[in-house]
Amino acid sequence: MNRRAYFVSFLTLVLVILAFNPLQAVGKPDVTSHEATFLGNAVDMHIEWQSPNPVIMARIAMAGKAQDLIVNVDLFDNRRNPSGYAGEVNVTVHLDSLPNQPLNYVIQLEDELQIKSTLVTGKVNVSSSQQTQHSQQSLTTAPASQSPQQPGAKLDGQQFGTIIIIINPSTVANSGAMWRVENGQWKKSEESHSNLPVGSHTIEYKDVDNWIKPENQTVKIGDGQTLTLKGIYKTK
Repeated sequence: MNRRAYFVSFLTLVLVILAFNPLQAVGKPDVTSHEATFLGNAVDMHIEWQSPNPVIMARIAMAGKAQDLIVNVDLFDNRRNPSGYAGEVNVTVHLDSLPNQPLNYVIQLEDELQIKSTLVTGKVNVSSSQQTQHSQQSLTTAPASQSPQQPGAKLDGQQFGTIIIIINPSTVANSGAMWRVENGQWKKSEESHSNLPVGSHTIEYKDVDNWIKPENQTVKIGDGQTLTLKGIYKTK
C-alpha cells in the first residue's frame, strides 16, 4: 500500500471513530433563566439552561428546606442546538419550615461529565398575607393530639441562613476534601448547609493526605443570607 492510500485509509478510520464516538465539548453548564413562585407550603420553580454537554442533575438549596433537593434530569430534556444543549425543568420544592421574607435559594447544574455550573442565587418575595395564611394552614393541619409548638419544630419568627463552601484547589476537592458546621454532616465543595440559625457558626475542614487543611473558621450569618466562602488547602 503506497503512502497516499495509507493516508486515505487512516483518515477514513478516524472519521468512522468520530461518527460513533463524538468528542464531548468542554465548558460549564449555564443557568440562563430561573423563576420561583411561593405557594404557601411549597415553591414552584422553572429552570432553563444552555450547556456544552447534556445536563443530568440540578441541585437546589433553599431556606425552609432542611436538605438540598436533587433533581435528576432526563437526557431527552436536553435539546441539541448549535451551541450544545438547551433544556428546562419544572420543580416543586416542598418546604420543611415556615419561610422568612425573602425566601433565598441557590441553583447548581451538573452535566454528564460531572462538570458543575456556577452557583446561581435567587429569592422569592413572600408577602405578609401569604406568611399569615401559611401559618394558619400549618396550625389547622396539626394533629389534635400534638401541640403546634413541638420541641424542635421550626416556627414562624425564627431566622435562618445558608452557608456554601467552595474548596480549592479542585484537585483536593476531588480527593476527599470536605467541610462541616459544628460537627454536623460532612459536605463536599459547593454543597450548602441551609436552615442555620442566625448568628456565629464554626466551619471545620476534613483532613486529606499530603494536604494542609484550612484553620477552623468562625463566621456570622444573618436572616435569609446565603454566605459563600472559600476553603483553601495547601500542599505539605
